[in-house]
Amino acid sequence: MDRHCPMVDIKQHMTRARELGLDNGQVPAEYYTSPEYFDREKEMIFRRAWLMVGREDEVVRPGDYIVRELPTLDASVIIARGKDGVVRAFHNACSHRGVALACQERGNALTFRCPYHAWTYGNDGALRAIPAEQDFPHVDKSKNGLTPIHLDIWSGFVFLNFAPEPEVTLHEFLAGLDDMLEGAPFEDFPFHADVTAEIDANWKFMVNAFNEGYHVAILHQKTLRPMVIPSENPHLHYLDIRSFGPHSSATVQRNFDWAPSTPTLSWVISQMLPTSVPDKEAIAEGRAGFYEHPGINRLKIPNFGTETITIFPNISIQPLANGYLFYQFWPLSHNRMRTEVRIYSRAAPQNLREEFALANTLAATRDVVSEDLAMCRMQQVGMTGGGKSHQNFGQNEPLLRMFTRDYEAYLAGGGMKPLAAAAE
Repeated sequence: MDRHCPMVDIKQHMTRARELGLDNGQVPAEYYTSPEYFDREKEMIFRRAWLMVGREDEVVRPGDYIVRELPTLDASVIIARGKDGVVRAFHNACSHRGVALACQERGNALTFRCPYHAWTYGNDGALRAIPAEQDFPHVDKSKNGLTPIHLDIWSGFVFLNFAPEPEVTLHEFLAGLDDMLEGAPFEDFPFHADVTAEIDANWKFMVNAFNEGYHVAILHQKTLRPMVIPSENPHLHYLDIRSFGPHSSATVQRNFDWAPSTPTLSWVISQMLPTSVPDKEAIAEGRAGFYEHPGINRLKIPNFGTETITIFPNISIQPLANGYLFYQFWPLSHNRMRTEVRIYSRAAPQNLREEFALANTLAATRDVVSEDLAMCRMQQVGMTGGGKSHQNFGQNEPLLRMFTRDYEAYLAGGGMKPLAAAAE
């Protein structure tokens, strides 16, 4: 433990739901089992909120593009950097007969050419050429380019908004979370590895799982518990809970007394990959990445592990000393979801040993996420049968209550007030 940090009375910072005025301790089962609620979520949340879809460093050079499939909205999106350096987003559909123009996941192109009839578009979305153009006198090329999608960027993260006109700007949507994380070194960790899984469960079960530590000592007893659970906080209450509109952050401890039990694990951890194990030397020397940021661990918890940051509706970010973990939960239906996990670090493996370390980290991440997914599947089975009319959220689960409160506000047509209006 870093003995230079003052000792903190952890119990002072174990926020209870009642202290935040959250009295919604019971949540209807229909939120997790109803096709009608899923349809409403698509229209009232996912077509209104700003959705994070990637990193700006995925399209570094003019002409670089990526294609993102957003399963919740059945949308295929091209995100491209134009010759002018501007990053734009478009629906991946030709104006002639709707054919998807870009079929590769990524590439570099100054133009996009429809494979069906060769209608051609610049990477700024403008319609440049129509073969046999005389047969389309009613088509004004200036009005028939690729259909744009509202795009904005925060801290290198690319966000899209599918509303005809966004109700709030991205800055207003983030509601101060962006200010809290101003200058956080996300760009220092450009390399990522992925773990993706689909399961028959409602997406909100996974959001809830990442917003409480109550389950860690039990569900993750063979994976996370030894390295995470500190003796003074056996149920892993999240500390210093903060809300930013519908978003939130909370401080999570680690067990600094834990040490790897095998030479292999010791070696893997030494490779500076983002893991659940804190790099004590880096922390003590002030070179521990996110740990040095003033918005993270503002209480200076000596055995700080990570800050769990939730960006509504479907993002969880966990900054670490040597990188960060990124989780996204996409609903596919009322009872099926896709989980996408990205492990961000400084650089791709440079040799076989580093590749082995990365593979080990990916396997460990997969094991933990698989435990969460298994519980979500079991929750879906239990809630769908009709034996329970609601879920119960404890006083130690305030983030679950906060998310549900904001979820309900969005479904009712609210939740998107600009900052000035929200302050009134």
